[in-house]
Amino acid sequence: MIGEWREWLYPLGFLSAIAFGSRMILQWTASEVKGKSIVMPNFWKLSLCGNILLAVHAFIQIQFHVCLIQACHAVISWRNLNLMKPPAFQASFARVLNLFFIASGLVFFAFIFQGTLIGSQEWFRVPTLPWQFHNEIRLSAFWHLLGFFGLALFSSRFWLQWWCAEKYRQSYLGGAFWWVSLVGEGLCLVYFLRINDPVNFIGPAFGMIPYIRNLMLIYRPRPKLQLSPSPNSVKDPINSANE
Repeated sequence: MIGEWREWLYPLGFLSAIAFGSRMILQWTASEVKGKSIVMPNFWKLSLCGNILLAVHAFIQIQFHVCLIQACHAVISWRNLNLMKPPAFQASFARVLNLFFIASGLVFFAFIFQGTLIGSQEWFRVPTLPWQFHNEIRLSAFWHLLGFFGLALFSSRFWLQWWCAEKYRQSYLGGAFWWVSLVGEGLCLVYFLRINDPVNFIGPAFGMIPYIRNLMLIYRPRPKLQLSPSPNSVKDPINSANE
C-alpha cells in the first residue's frame, strides 16, 4: 500500500524540475540582456524553492543521497541570498555552518523515523513510476557508482560556488561553476535516463544550453581597455550579482 502511494506521489517531483528549469532560463535571459554571465536574487529564490521540493520528493521516494544533497544546497541557496544583502545584515560564517549541520541532521533523523515507521531501513531505491505497472528496474553496481560520482561532481559546483562567495563576500557564478555543472550534469543525465527517473532527468536537461552559453559569454573576447582608463572604467573581475 505504501509503495502504491509513493508511485502516485512521484509526479509531485516535477514541481522541482520546473523551479530548476525556470531559474536557468531566467539567468540565461538576464545574461543575454547584459551581455555577460550574471546572477540575480530570483535565481537563488527559485533554487531554494527547487531544493526544498526535490528534498521532499527524495524523502518520499526513499533517495537518501538526493535528499541530503538538496538539503545542503538549500542552505547554500539561502546563503547566496543572504550575501546579496548589505554587510550589516549578512549572517556569520559560523551560523552558516550550523545550518549545514541542522539540515543534515534533520535528513538523517527523518530517514530513521521513516524506516522505523514502515518497518524498513531502506535508504535508497529506484523510484517506480505509476505508468511502469510496478516493474521495478534493477541495475548493476556500476550504474549506481556512476550515478553517485555524477551527483557528487554535480553537487560540488555549488560547494565551489559557496567557497568563492564566502571568499569574495558576494554571490556570483564563475567559469569553474559552469564547467563543473556541464560535466557533472552530463554524467547525471546518463544515469537518470538509464534508471528512467524523469524528475531528476528533466530538470538538469534544461540546463545544458544555458551552461554552454554562459561559458561562451565568460570566455568571449573583450574589447581592449584604453591606455589611460578612468578609475570608474575598470570592471570588477567578478561577475557581481549586485549589478
